[in-house]
Amino acid sequence: MARIFFEDFETDGNGTRYTTSTPEFTDDFNDYFLRTDGSDINGTVEFTGIEGSFFFAAQDINGEGGLPQESILFSGIDISGFENLSFNGLFAEDDSSDGNEDWDNSEFVAIEVSIDGGAFQSILAFENDGSEFNGAPLQDTDFDDTGDGTELTPAFSTFTAPIDGTGSTLDLRITVELEAGDEDIAVDALELTGDTAMTGGGDTGG
Repeated sequence: MARIFFEDFETDGNGTRYTTSTPEFTDDFNDYFLRTDGSDINGTVEFTGIEGSFFFAAQDINGEGGLPQESILFSGIDISGFENLSFNGLFAEDDSSDGNEDWDNSEFVAIEVSIDGGAFQSILAFENDGSEFNGAPLQDTDFDDTGDGTELTPAFSTFTAPIDGTGSTLDLRITVELEAGDEDIAVDALELTGDTAMTGGGDTGG
């Protein structure tokens, strides 16, 4: 298994390695969508298990004039010559100020891929637990818009997903819809891996 792509946000790659749907922003408190080391967001937002010093984080993304949905796009990843593709990354969510989890059922985080310009396909998603309001954020293992898997916590945890198909280039997109305080996500150490494709061959002797 070979590493094809890796992003840990240790340096600013916006505009070169990735693009965001709107310019990154923060109010230095609870409204933000940006690459951060934690110094320019609410100091009570604390994570463990960060890869290095920086990560990408979002909370209440429409609070400072952002859009209801924001995204990070990694485009044109070269996957030629690889098969059995897989994605993994670190994901975390900070506990709310009252110790409860506060994702409403309309909020989500989705990780999707597009191969050779085709339609985006969901490979990983996080939704709340089915509560109308203030539910825990869980992995949505069957993509039915209800979280049913592992819960996100302030400790960065690795989530892995297979990617169907192969081709020449792959676009990776993370879409966030978190529109209220205490609804947040943090991502780090995003990676694509794959096996070197076997080339055809045979006996060419006479």
